[in-house]
Amino acid sequence: MNQSRAGARLRILLGHLGQRSAGAAVAHPTSGAVSPNSFQTPQFQYTRDNNVLSLEQRQFYEENGYLVIKNLVSDADIKRFRNEFERICKGEVKPEQMMIMRDVTIAKSEYAPSERTVSKVQDFQEDEELFRYCTLPEILKYVECFTGPNIMAMHTMLINKPPDSGKGLLFVRKK
Repeated sequence: MNQSRAGARLRILLGHLGQRSAGAAVAHPTSGAVSPNSFQTPQFQYTRDNNVLSLEQRQFYEENGYLVIKNLVSDADIKRFRNEFERICKGEVKPEQMMIMRDVTIAKSEYAPSERTVSKVQDFQEDEELFRYCTLPEILKYVECFTGPNIMAMHTMLINKPPDSGKGLLFVRKK
Protein backbone atom coordinates (compact mmCIF):
# COMPACT_ATOMS: atom_id res chain seq x y z
CA MET A 1 0.00 0.00 0.00
CA ASN A 2 1.47 3.39 -0.91
CA GLN A 3 2.03 6.25 1.52
CA SER A 4 -0.84 8.47 0.32
CA ARG A 5 -3.42 5.68 0.38
CA ALA A 6 -2.30 4.55 3.85
CA GLY A 7 -2.47 8.16 5.06
CA ALA A 8 -5.98 8.56 3.68
CA ARG A 9 -7.15 5.38 5.43
CA LEU A 10 -5.56 6.52 8.70
CA ARG A 11 -7.29 9.92 8.42
CA ILE A 12 -10.65 8.17 7.93
CA LEU A 13 -10.04 5.87 10.88
CA LEU A 14 -8.98 8.72 13.15
CA GLY A 15 -12.03 10.69 12.02
CA HIS A 16 -14.27 7.80 13.09
CA LEU A 17 -12.50 7.71 16.46
CA GLY A 18 -13.15 11.41 16.97
CA GLN A 19 -9.51 12.52 16.82
CA ARG A 20 -9.23 16.26 16.21
CA SER A 21 -6.05 15.91 14.16
CA ALA A 22 -7.53 13.46 11.66
CA GLY A 23 -6.83 15.81 8.75
CA ALA A 24 -3.17 16.17 9.73
CA ALA A 25 -2.51 12.43 10.15
CA VAL A 26 0.51 10.97 8.44
CA ALA A 27 1.04 7.26 7.87
CA HIS A 28 4.40 5.85 8.91
CA PRO A 29 5.76 2.48 7.87
CA THR A 30 5.70 -0.01 10.75
CA SER A 31 8.26 -2.47 9.47
CA GLY A 32 11.23 -0.28 10.45
CA ALA A 33 12.38 1.06 13.78
CA VAL A 34 10.01 3.59 15.32
CA SER A 35 11.17 6.12 17.86
CA PRO A 36 9.31 5.94 21.20
CA ASN A 37 9.14 9.76 21.08
CA SER A 38 6.81 9.57 18.06
CA PHE A 39 3.95 8.20 20.17
CA GLN A 40 1.75 10.39 22.32
CA THR A 41 1.66 9.22 25.93
CA PRO A 42 -1.84 8.83 27.31
CA GLN A 43 -2.79 11.14 30.18
CA PHE A 44 -3.43 8.18 32.47
CA GLN A 45 -1.24 5.15 32.14
CA TYR A 46 -2.19 3.02 35.17
CA THR A 47 -5.89 3.72 35.71
CA ARG A 48 -8.88 2.93 33.54
CA ASP A 49 -11.65 5.36 32.67
CA ASN A 50 -14.74 3.74 34.16
CA ASN A 51 -16.40 6.62 36.06
CA VAL A 52 -15.49 5.24 39.50
CA LEU A 53 -12.37 7.30 40.24
CA SER A 54 -12.41 11.06 40.02
CA LEU A 55 -9.81 12.82 37.88
CA GLU A 56 -8.06 13.89 41.10
CA GLN A 57 -7.92 10.29 42.37
CA ARG A 58 -6.58 9.03 39.04
CA GLN A 59 -3.93 11.75 38.95
CA PHE A 60 -2.90 10.99 42.55
CA TYR A 61 -2.55 7.28 41.77
CA GLU A 62 -0.57 7.96 38.60
CA GLU A 63 1.88 10.14 40.56
CA ASN A 64 2.10 8.17 43.84
CA GLY A 65 1.23 4.55 43.06
CA TYR A 66 -1.42 4.17 45.76
CA LEU A 67 -4.87 5.42 46.61
CA VAL A 68 -6.71 5.58 49.93
CA ILE A 69 -10.48 5.04 49.82
CA LYS A 70 -11.74 5.73 53.33
CA ASN A 71 -14.61 3.69 54.80
CA LEU A 72 -14.75 1.39 51.77
CA VAL A 73 -15.26 -1.76 53.85
CA SER A 74 -17.88 -1.75 56.59
CA ASP A 75 -16.89 -1.89 60.26
CA ALA A 76 -18.83 -5.15 60.59
CA ASP A 77 -16.80 -6.78 57.79
CA ILE A 78 -13.52 -5.47 59.22
CA LYS A 79 -14.45 -7.00 62.57
CA ARG A 80 -15.23 -10.36 60.94
CA PHE A 81 -11.91 -10.36 59.03
CA ARG A 82 -9.99 -9.39 62.18
CA ASN A 83 -11.68 -12.17 64.19
CA GLU A 84 -10.79 -14.75 61.53
CA PHE A 85 -7.19 -13.51 61.40
CA GLU A 86 -6.93 -13.79 65.21
CA ARG A 87 -8.32 -17.35 65.04
CA ILE A 88 -5.64 -18.23 62.46
CA CYS A 89 -2.92 -16.65 64.62
CA LYS A 90 -4.03 -18.67 67.65
CA GLY A 91 -4.07 -21.89 65.63
CA GLU A 92 -7.84 -22.37 66.02
CA VAL A 93 -8.24 -22.70 62.26
CA LYS A 94 -5.73 -23.63 59.55
CA PRO A 95 -7.02 -24.17 56.05
CA GLU A 96 -4.98 -26.54 53.91
CA GLN A 97 -2.03 -24.99 52.05
CA MET A 98 -2.13 -21.76 54.07
CA MET A 99 1.32 -20.52 55.05
CA ILE A 100 1.68 -18.60 58.31
CA MET A 101 4.89 -16.63 58.85
CA ARG A 102 5.87 -15.48 62.28
CA ASP A 103 8.30 -12.76 63.25
CA VAL A 104 11.14 -14.72 64.82
CA THR A 105 12.10 -12.01 67.31
CA ILE A 106 8.55 -11.64 68.57
CA ALA A 107 7.67 -15.34 68.39
CA LYS A 108 10.57 -16.15 70.76
CA SER A 109 9.53 -13.44 73.19
CA GLU A 110 7.06 -13.53 76.04
CA TYR A 111 4.03 -13.21 73.76
CA ALA A 112 1.65 -16.14 73.51
CA PRO A 113 0.60 -17.06 69.95
CA SER A 114 -1.49 -14.10 68.82
CA GLU A 115 -1.78 -11.55 66.05
CA ARG A 116 1.39 -9.87 67.39
CA THR A 117 3.53 -12.86 66.43
CA VAL A 118 2.23 -13.37 62.87
CA SER A 119 3.73 -11.14 60.19
CA LYS A 120 2.22 -12.74 57.08
CA VAL A 121 -0.48 -15.18 55.98
CA GLN A 122 -0.15 -16.49 52.44
CA ASP A 123 -2.42 -18.61 50.27
CA PHE A 124 -5.55 -18.01 52.34
CA GLN A 125 -7.92 -18.62 49.42
CA GLU A 126 -9.23 -21.78 51.14
CA ASP A 127 -10.28 -19.79 54.20
CA GLU A 128 -13.82 -18.82 53.26
CA GLU A 129 -14.04 -15.85 55.62
CA LEU A 130 -10.70 -14.22 54.76
CA PHE A 131 -11.10 -14.84 51.04
CA ARG A 132 -14.50 -13.16 51.18
CA TYR A 133 -12.55 -9.89 51.44
CA CYS A 134 -11.15 -10.54 47.95
CA THR A 135 -14.67 -10.89 46.55
CA LEU A 136 -16.38 -7.89 48.15
CA PRO A 137 -18.16 -5.91 45.42
CA GLU A 138 -16.98 -2.63 46.93
CA ILE A 139 -13.35 -3.80 46.69
CA LEU A 140 -13.69 -5.24 43.18
CA LYS A 141 -15.31 -2.04 41.93
CA TYR A 142 -12.05 -0.21 42.68
CA VAL A 143 -9.70 -3.02 41.64
CA GLU A 144 -11.35 -2.92 38.22
CA CYS A 145 -10.18 0.71 37.90
CA PHE A 146 -6.61 -0.61 37.67
CA THR A 147 -6.94 -4.07 36.11
CA GLY A 148 -10.08 -4.11 34.01
CA PRO A 149 -13.03 -6.47 34.49
CA ASN A 150 -11.27 -9.86 34.31
CA ILE A 151 -10.10 -10.11 37.93
CA MET A 152 -8.54 -13.32 39.23
CA ALA A 153 -6.77 -14.10 42.50
CA MET A 154 -3.49 -15.80 41.62
CA HIS A 155 -1.93 -15.46 45.05
CA THR A 156 -3.33 -14.24 48.34
CA MET A 157 -1.26 -12.54 51.03
CA LEU A 158 -2.16 -10.72 54.21
CA ILE A 159 0.63 -8.63 55.72
CA ASN A 160 0.30 -7.84 59.42
CA LYS A 161 2.21 -4.92 60.87
CA PRO A 162 1.49 -4.80 64.59
CA PRO A 163 1.65 -1.41 66.27
CA ASP A 164 4.93 -0.26 67.79
CA SER A 165 5.62 -1.96 71.11
CA GLY A 166 6.37 1.39 72.75
CA LYS A 167 9.97 0.40 73.49
CA GLY A 168 12.06 3.03 71.80
CA LEU A 169 15.44 2.36 70.25
CA LEU A 170 18.44 4.07 71.72
CA PHE A 171 21.22 5.05 69.33
CA VAL A 172 24.61 5.77 70.87
CA ARG A 173 27.42 7.25 68.85
CA LYS A 174 30.85 5.88 69.73
CA LYS A 175 33.66 8.40 69.84
